[in-house]
Amino acid sequence: AIALGFGNPMSTISPATLVLINKYFFPLGLFGFWASSLARISIGGMLLRFEISKAWKVIVWIAIAIQIAMPIAANTFMLLQCRPIRAMWEQVPDAVCWSPGKSQSFGYIYSVVGVTSDLVFAIMPMFFIWTLHRPTIERALVSALMALGLLAAVAGLFKVYYIKFWDPRNTATLRDWMPLFWWYRVEEIGLIAASCAPFVKPLMARILGRFGAPAFRFATIGLNTVEGSEGPSYDASNNKSDQAVHVRADAV
Repeated sequence: AIALGFGNPMSTISPATLVLINKYFFPLGLFGFWASSLARISIGGMLLRFEISKAWKVIVWIAIAIQIAMPIAANTFMLLQCRPIRAMWEQVPDAVCWSPGKSQSFGYIYSVVGVTSDLVFAIMPMFFIWTLHRPTIERALVSALMALGLLAAVAGLFKVYYIKFWDPRNTATLRDWMPLFWWYRVEEIGLIAASCAPFVKPLMARILGRFGAPAFRFATIGLNTVEGSEGPSYDASNNKSDQAVHVRADAV
């Protein structure tokens, strides 16, 4: 759509090209909604790998269920907007479409739910990461990487603002849609980056190591010797009485 002139002054776009641009928007909308939701579902699945309480697991599963429902609702909305469907990208006599106000209202609801979800998935990991037996710098790094979801939340707020310029029934305002589409893409980038955060951690650890930061190691907890009534339960020669227990946080 951008290659065809989306974002340029309307006077430079021919009617035939305008129809083609709007036609490209249709599959973009159908699949674009899934990009953000699948990234949030990925973050939710990662959170379920932590040793968390049943209450937290219920909250995560509810959040995942909402993310499954959101793109389904958005796709249903797109398919029901106009009859026939091709009226969404070209002029069709006697076509019946929803009013711009109804379309914008759905956009506001969808964006607000999206911003709330972004905040939940960005903040929730902090409660789990800081309970792990890991070095402080490592927990801070993972928290910062997971907080990239806040970028998506900021993008969502901009989406809420620019929805008022979106009028699918008036293609003369096509250029005004550009900021809205831009912030949709920024939201997706932020969520994908947050969902990939665990895979970025080794790279960031090596970079920090070059600047003199301590290497990430498993935290160790020393255990006292367990003694029975007849003496030590473990032979000291085996060096087992004071063995350190390595606590591994495989979920990070």
